Amino acid sequence: MQTAFRTGGSHIIFHALLCAAPASKLKPTPLNSSSQSPAGSSQRLLSIVTPAYNASEFLPALIETVAALPSPGAFEWVLVDDGSTDDTAALFEAAASSQPNWRMVKQANQGVAAARNRGLDDATGEYVWFVDADDLVVPSGFAALLAAAAERADLVAFQAVRFASGEAHGNVFMETKPQVAAGQDWVTLLIRQKEWRHFLWQYWYRRQFLHACEIRFAEGLIHEDIAVVTAAALNASRIRYVDQIAYRYRANPASLTNSRNEQRLMSRIDSYFVVVDQLRDINRRTSMRRDTRRLLQGEVVGQALQVFELAKQLRHAGSQRQVIDKARSGRFAQGLIADINGFKRLRQVAAMWLKQLGLLSIGTQQGTR
Repeated sequence: MQTAFRTGGSHIIFHALLCAAPASKLKPTPLNSSSQSPAGSSQRLLSIVTPAYNASEFLPALIETVAALPSPGAFEWVLVDDGSTDDTAALFEAAASSQPNWRMVKQANQGVAAARNRGLDDATGEYVWFVDADDLVVPSGFAALLAAAAERADLVAFQAVRFASGEAHGNVFMETKPQVAAGQDWVTLLIRQKEWRHFLWQYWYRRQFLHACEIRFAEGLIHEDIAVVTAAALNASRIRYVDQIAYRYRANPASLTNSRNEQRLMSRIDSYFVVVDQLRDINRRTSMRRDTRRLLQGEVVGQALQVFELAKQLRHAGSQRQVIDKARSGRFAQGLIADINGFKRLRQVAAMWLKQLGLLSIGTQQGTR
Protein backbone atom coordinates (compact mmCIF):
# COMPACT_ATOMS: atom_id res chain seq x y z
CA MET A 1 0.00 0.00 0.00
CA GLN A 2 1.46 3.33 -1.04
CA THR A 3 0.53 6.46 0.86
CA ALA A 4 1.24 9.88 -0.63
CA PHE A 5 1.00 13.30 0.97
CA ARG A 6 0.55 16.02 -1.62
CA THR A 7 -0.31 19.71 -1.47
CA GLY A 8 0.55 22.14 -4.22
CA GLY A 9 3.10 19.75 -5.69
CA SER A 10 5.08 19.28 -2.47
CA HIS A 11 4.85 15.72 -1.25
CA ILE A 12 6.17 13.00 0.98
CA ILE A 13 5.60 9.38 0.01
CA PHE A 14 6.03 6.22 2.03
CA HIS A 15 5.10 2.57 1.58
CA ALA A 16 3.32 1.60 4.78
CA LEU A 17 3.95 -2.13 4.33
CA LEU A 18 7.59 -1.95 3.28
CA CYS A 19 8.36 0.31 6.24
CA ALA A 20 7.92 -2.65 8.55
CA ALA A 21 10.49 -4.78 6.73
CA PRO A 22 13.51 -5.72 8.87
CA ALA A 23 16.98 -4.63 7.81
CA SER A 24 17.93 -8.14 6.73
CA LYS A 25 15.06 -8.24 4.22
CA LEU A 26 15.86 -4.99 2.45
CA LYS A 27 17.91 -5.05 -0.72
CA PRO A 28 20.81 -2.63 -0.99
CA THR A 29 19.86 0.66 -2.63
CA PRO A 30 21.93 1.51 -5.74
CA LEU A 31 24.16 4.49 -5.06
CA ASN A 32 23.64 7.70 -6.95
CA SER A 33 26.02 8.00 -9.87
CA SER A 34 27.34 11.29 -8.47
CA SER A 35 28.46 9.63 -5.25
CA GLN A 36 32.14 10.09 -4.57
CA SER A 37 32.72 7.37 -2.00
CA PRO A 38 36.35 6.27 -2.08
CA ALA A 39 36.91 3.37 -4.46
CA GLY A 40 37.00 -0.03 -2.84
CA SER A 41 35.72 1.17 0.53
CA SER A 42 33.10 -0.83 2.39
CA GLN A 43 29.86 0.76 3.48
CA ARG A 44 30.32 3.06 6.44
CA LEU A 45 27.97 2.99 9.38
CA LEU A 46 27.02 6.65 9.11
CA SER A 47 26.69 9.50 6.63
CA ILE A 48 26.50 12.99 8.13
CA VAL A 49 24.55 15.21 5.72
CA THR A 50 24.73 18.98 6.13
CA PRO A 51 22.88 21.46 3.91
CA ALA A 52 24.72 24.78 3.85
CA TYR A 53 23.85 28.15 2.43
CA ASN A 54 26.07 31.12 3.33
CA ALA A 55 27.07 29.31 6.51
CA SER A 56 30.59 30.74 6.88
CA GLU A 57 29.82 32.36 10.25
CA PHE A 58 29.05 29.11 12.05
CA LEU A 59 30.57 26.39 9.84
CA PRO A 60 34.11 26.55 11.35
CA ALA A 61 32.72 25.59 14.77
CA LEU A 62 30.86 22.61 13.30
CA ILE A 63 33.97 21.55 11.36
CA GLU A 64 35.94 21.55 14.59
CA THR A 65 33.47 19.28 16.38
CA VAL A 66 33.08 16.85 13.45
CA ALA A 67 36.88 16.62 13.16
CA ALA A 68 36.98 15.64 16.83
CA LEU A 69 34.57 12.71 16.45
CA PRO A 70 36.15 9.35 17.30
CA SER A 71 36.31 6.49 14.79
CA PRO A 72 36.61 8.70 11.68
CA GLY A 73 36.58 5.63 9.44
CA ALA A 74 33.06 4.78 10.59
CA PHE A 75 31.45 7.83 8.98
CA GLU A 76 31.52 10.17 6.03
CA TRP A 77 30.49 13.81 5.93
CA VAL A 78 28.60 15.07 2.89
CA LEU A 79 28.15 18.84 2.84
CA VAL A 80 25.71 20.13 0.24
CA ASP A 81 26.60 23.69 -0.72
CA ASP A 82 23.25 25.11 -1.77
CA GLY A 83 24.54 27.93 -3.96
CA SER A 84 26.42 29.84 -1.25
CA THR A 85 27.87 33.23 -2.19
CA ASP A 86 30.20 33.52 0.82
CA ASP A 87 33.20 31.43 1.92
CA THR A 88 31.23 28.31 2.84
CA ALA A 89 32.68 26.17 0.05
CA ALA A 90 36.25 27.39 0.60
CA LEU A 91 36.08 26.75 4.35
CA PHE A 92 34.84 23.21 3.89
CA GLU A 93 37.23 22.38 1.06
CA ALA A 94 40.18 23.51 3.14
CA ALA A 95 39.12 21.33 6.06
CA ALA A 96 38.24 18.37 3.83
CA SER A 97 41.67 18.36 2.21
CA SER A 98 42.99 16.41 5.20
CA GLN A 99 39.83 14.31 5.71
CA PRO A 100 39.43 11.58 3.07
CA ASN A 101 35.87 10.80 4.18
CA TRP A 102 34.59 14.37 3.82
CA ARG A 103 33.23 15.59 0.50
CA MET A 104 31.17 18.44 -0.85
CA VAL A 105 28.34 18.46 -3.35
CA LYS A 106 27.52 21.77 -5.04
CA GLN A 107 24.19 22.80 -6.48
CA ALA A 108 22.37 25.97 -7.45
CA ASN A 109 20.34 27.44 -4.62
CA GLN A 110 17.20 25.33 -4.23
CA GLY A 111 16.50 25.50 -0.51
CA VAL A 112 17.25 23.32 2.49
CA ALA A 113 14.79 20.54 1.58
CA ALA A 114 16.34 20.06 -1.86
CA ALA A 115 19.81 20.12 -0.31
CA ARG A 116 18.83 17.42 2.17
CA ASN A 117 17.37 15.28 -0.60
CA ARG A 118 20.59 15.68 -2.59
CA GLY A 119 22.64 14.70 0.44
CA LEU A 120 20.43 11.67 1.04
CA ASP A 121 20.89 10.63 -2.60
CA ASP A 122 24.67 10.93 -2.31
CA ALA A 123 24.99 9.28 1.10
CA THR A 124 26.58 5.82 1.30
CA GLY A 125 26.35 5.08 5.03
CA GLU A 126 23.95 2.64 6.63
CA TYR A 127 22.54 5.51 8.68
CA VAL A 128 22.02 9.18 7.82
CA TRP A 129 22.34 12.02 10.31
CA PHE A 130 21.04 15.40 9.16
CA VAL A 131 23.21 17.98 10.90
CA ASP A 132 22.54 21.71 10.44
CA ALA A 133 25.44 23.97 9.54
CA ASP A 134 24.92 26.32 12.49
CA ASP A 135 24.79 23.56 15.12
CA LEU A 136 27.44 21.38 16.77
CA VAL A 137 27.97 17.66 17.30
CA VAL A 138 29.27 16.38 20.62
CA PRO A 139 32.24 13.99 20.29
CA SER A 140 31.85 12.50 23.78
CA GLY A 141 28.50 10.95 22.90
CA PHE A 142 29.47 9.59 19.49
CA ALA A 143 30.88 6.22 20.51
CA ALA A 144 27.66 5.28 22.30
CA LEU A 145 25.66 6.13 19.19
CA LEU A 146 27.90 3.99 17.00
CA ALA A 147 27.40 1.06 19.38
CA ALA A 148 23.63 1.57 19.38
CA ALA A 149 23.50 1.83 15.59
CA ALA A 150 25.23 -1.54 15.33
CA GLU A 151 21.98 -3.03 16.67
CA ARG A 152 20.30 -2.01 13.36
CA ALA A 153 17.23 -0.20 14.71
CA ASP A 154 15.36 1.87 12.16
CA LEU A 155 16.05 5.03 14.14
CA VAL A 156 18.62 5.90 16.79
CA ALA A 157 17.55 8.74 19.09
CA PHE A 158 19.64 10.60 21.64
CA GLN A 159 19.83 13.52 24.01
CA ALA A 160 20.60 17.05 22.82
CA VAL A 161 21.06 20.46 24.38
CA ARG A 162 20.00 23.92 23.24
CA PHE A 163 22.53 26.74 23.51
CA ALA A 164 23.05 30.38 22.64
CA SER A 165 26.22 32.48 22.84
CA GLY A 166 28.14 29.45 24.05
CA GLU A 167 25.91 28.79 27.07
CA ALA A 168 23.66 25.75 27.39
CA HIS A 169 19.95 26.26 28.07
CA GLY A 170 18.87 22.78 29.08
CA ASN A 171 18.38 19.34 27.61
CA VAL A 172 15.82 18.75 24.88
CA PHE A 173 14.53 15.64 26.64
CA MET A 174 13.69 16.11 30.31
CA GLU A 175 11.67 12.94 30.96
CA THR A 176 12.93 9.35 31.16
CA LYS A 177 12.90 7.41 27.88
CA PRO A 178 13.08 3.65 27.25
CA GLN A 179 16.24 2.31 25.61
CA VAL A 180 14.20 0.46 22.99
CA ALA A 181 10.66 1.16 21.76
CA ALA A 182 8.44 0.48 18.79
CA GLY A 183 7.95 3.62 16.75
CA GLN A 184 4.31 4.23 17.61
CA ASP A 185 4.98 3.58 21.30
CA TRP A 186 7.81 6.14 21.12
CA VAL A 187 5.61 8.80 19.50
CA THR A 188 2.78 8.15 21.96
CA LEU A 189 5.10 8.44 24.94
CA LEU A 190 6.77 11.65 23.75
CA ILE A 191 3.46 13.36 23.03
CA ARG A 192 2.23 12.46 26.50
CA GLN A 193 5.47 13.75 27.97
CA LYS A 194 5.06 16.95 25.90
CA GLU A 195 8.44 16.28 24.29
CA TRP A 196 7.42 15.44 20.71
CA ARG A 197 9.26 18.26 18.90
CA HIS A 198 10.02 16.93 15.39
CA PHE A 199 13.74 17.71 15.59
CA LEU A 200 15.20 16.14 12.46
CA TRP A 201 18.76 16.16 13.82
CA GLN A 202 17.85 14.21 16.97
CA TYR A 203 17.75 10.90 15.12
CA TRP A 204 19.98 8.73 12.99
CA TYR A 205 17.83 7.25 10.19
CA ARG A 206 18.62 3.89 8.67
CA ARG A 207 19.05 4.80 5.02
CA GLN A 208 17.43 1.66 3.60
CA PHE A 209 14.45 2.30 5.87
CA LEU A 210 13.99 5.79 4.42
CA HIS A 211 14.29 4.42 0.88
CA ALA A 212 11.85 1.58 1.57
CA CYS A 213 9.35 4.06 2.99
CA GLU A 214 10.10 6.48 0.15
CA ILE A 215 10.43 9.27 2.69
CA ARG A 216 11.86 12.46 1.23
CA PHE A 217 11.67 16.16 1.99
CA ALA A 218 8.97 18.30 0.37
CA GLU A 219 10.99 20.82 -1.61
CA GLY A 220 10.08 24.48 -1.49
CA LEU A 221 8.55 24.05 1.96
CA ILE A 222 9.62 25.49 5.31
CA HIS A 223 9.22 23.13 8.30
CA GLU A 224 9.50 20.26 5.85
CA ASP A 225 11.07 18.14 8.58
CA ILE A 226 7.86 17.86 10.66
CA ALA A 227 6.12 15.35 8.39
CA VAL A 228 9.41 13.50 7.71
CA VAL A 229 10.13 12.92 11.41
CA THR A 230 6.50 11.98 12.09
CA ALA A 231 6.28 9.48 9.22
CA ALA A 232 9.67 7.94 10.03
CA ALA A 233 9.00 7.54 13.74
CA LEU A 234 5.49 6.13 13.31
CA ASN A 235 6.68 3.52 10.81
CA ALA A 236 9.86 2.51 12.61
CA SER A 237 9.66 -1.04 13.87
CA ARG A 238 12.34 -0.26 16.45
CA ILE A 239 13.82 2.93 17.89
CA ARG A 240 16.97 2.76 20.01
CA TYR A 241 17.48 5.58 22.50
CA VAL A 242 20.87 6.63 23.90
CA ASP A 243 20.68 8.86 26.96
CA GLN A 244 23.78 10.86 26.12
CA ILE A 245 24.17 14.35 24.72
CA ALA A 246 25.33 14.05 21.11
CA TYR A 247 24.13 17.33 19.60
CA ARG A 248 24.09 21.02 20.47
CA TYR A 249 21.27 23.00 18.89
CA ARG A 250 22.02 26.68 18.39
CA ALA A 251 19.28 29.19 19.19
CA ASN A 252 20.09 31.43 16.24
CA PRO A 253 18.10 34.71 16.23
CA ALA A 254 18.97 35.19 12.54
CA SER A 255 17.44 31.87 11.47
CA LEU A 256 14.41 31.72 9.20
CA THR A 257 12.16 30.43 11.97
CA ASN A 258 13.01 33.42 14.18
CA SER A 259 12.58 36.05 11.46
CA ARG A 260 9.85 38.70 11.73
CA ASN A 261 10.21 39.74 8.10
CA GLU A 262 6.74 39.97 6.54
CA GLN A 263 7.61 37.89 3.49
CA ARG A 264 9.28 35.19 5.57
CA LEU A 265 6.34 35.07 7.95
CA MET A 266 4.00 34.56 4.99
CA SER A 267 6.26 31.79 3.67
CA ARG A 268 6.13 30.05 7.04
CA ILE A 269 2.34 30.41 7.21
CA ASP A 270 1.95 28.96 3.71
CA SER A 271 4.18 26.06 4.73
CA TYR A 272 2.12 25.34 7.85
CA PHE A 273 -0.98 24.98 5.67
CA VAL A 274 0.86 22.22 3.80
CA VAL A 275 2.26 20.63 6.98
CA VAL A 276 -1.22 20.41 8.50
CA ASP A 277 -2.49 18.61 5.39
CA GLN A 278 0.48 16.22 5.52
CA LEU A 279 -0.09 15.39 9.19
CA ARG A 280 -3.81 14.87 8.64
CA ASP A 281 -3.03 12.42 5.85
CA ILE A 282 -0.50 10.59 8.01
CA ASN A 283 -3.04 10.33 10.83
CA ARG A 284 -5.80 9.17 8.51
CA ARG A 285 -3.87 6.65 6.42
CA THR A 286 -1.44 5.10 8.88
CA SER A 287 -2.57 2.04 10.85
CA MET A 288 -2.17 2.78 14.56
CA ARG A 289 -3.79 2.43 17.96
CA ARG A 290 -6.74 4.66 18.79
CA ASP A 291 -4.93 6.50 21.60
CA THR A 292 -1.98 7.27 19.30
CA ARG A 293 -4.31 8.55 16.61
CA ARG A 294 -6.11 10.86 19.03
CA LEU A 295 -2.82 12.19 20.36
CA LEU A 296 -1.70 12.89 16.81
CA GLN A 297 -4.94 14.78 16.21
CA GLY A 298 -3.81 17.06 18.99
CA GLU A 299 -0.48 17.50 17.19
CA VAL A 300 -2.33 18.50 14.02
CA VAL A 301 -4.19 21.14 16.02
CA GLY A 302 -0.92 22.40 17.48
CA GLN A 303 0.61 22.87 14.04
CA ALA A 304 -2.60 24.47 12.71
CA LEU A 305 -2.55 27.01 15.52
CA GLN A 306 0.90 28.10 14.34
CA VAL A 307 -0.85 29.63 11.33
CA PHE A 308 -2.84 31.96 13.60
CA GLU A 309 0.10 32.62 15.92
CA LEU A 310 2.22 33.77 12.99
CA ALA A 311 -0.65 35.68 11.40
CA LYS A 312 -0.91 37.85 14.50
CA GLN A 313 2.70 38.90 13.94
CA LEU A 314 1.96 40.25 10.46
CA ARG A 315 2.10 44.04 10.34
CA HIS A 316 -0.08 44.58 7.29
CA ALA A 317 -3.83 44.12 7.37
CA GLY A 318 -3.77 42.92 3.77
CA SER A 319 -1.44 40.05 4.70
CA GLN A 320 -3.66 39.04 7.60
CA ARG A 321 -6.70 39.11 5.33
CA GLN A 322 -4.88 36.89 2.84
CA VAL A 323 -4.27 34.30 5.57
CA ILE A 324 -7.91 34.43 6.67
CA ASP A 325 -9.16 34.05 3.10
CA LYS A 326 -6.87 31.06 2.55
CA ALA A 327 -8.09 29.43 5.74
CA ARG A 328 -11.68 29.85 4.63
CA SER A 329 -11.27 28.81 1.01
CA GLY A 330 -9.31 25.71 1.91
CA ARG A 331 -11.74 24.60 4.62
CA PHE A 332 -8.80 24.92 6.97
CA ALA A 333 -10.85 26.21 9.90
CA GLN A 334 -13.52 23.54 9.49
CA GLY A 335 -10.87 20.85 9.55
CA LEU A 336 -9.35 22.39 12.64
CA ILE A 337 -12.66 22.25 14.50
CA ALA A 338 -13.07 18.60 13.46
CA ASP A 339 -9.55 17.72 14.57
CA ILE A 340 -10.07 19.01 18.10
CA ASN A 341 -13.25 17.08 18.89
CA GLY A 342 -12.63 15.48 22.29
CA PHE A 343 -9.76 17.81 23.15
CA LYS A 344 -11.45 20.33 25.43
CA ARG A 345 -8.48 22.56 26.11
CA LEU A 346 -7.34 22.55 22.51
CA ARG A 347 -10.88 23.42 21.47
CA GLN A 348 -10.81 26.39 23.84
CA VAL A 349 -7.46 27.59 22.48
CA ALA A 350 -8.56 27.16 18.88
CA ALA A 351 -11.85 28.97 19.52
CA MET A 352 -9.93 31.89 21.00
CA TRP A 353 -7.70 32.23 17.94
CA LEU A 354 -10.53 31.72 15.50
CA LYS A 355 -12.57 34.41 17.23
CA GLN A 356 -9.70 36.88 17.14
CA LEU A 357 -9.21 36.26 13.43
CA GLY A 358 -12.91 36.41 12.59
CA LEU A 359 -13.17 32.70 11.80
CA LEU A 360 -15.25 31.46 14.70
CA SER A 361 -18.48 31.61 12.72
CA ILE A 362 -17.11 28.88 10.45
CA GLY A 363 -17.19 26.33 13.24
CA THR A 364 -18.91 25.90 16.56
CA GLN A 365 -18.53 28.01 19.67
CA GLN A 366 -18.83 25.03 21.99
CA GLY A 367 -15.10 25.12 22.56
CA THR A 368 -15.44 28.29 24.63
CA ARG A 369 -17.80 26.75 27.16
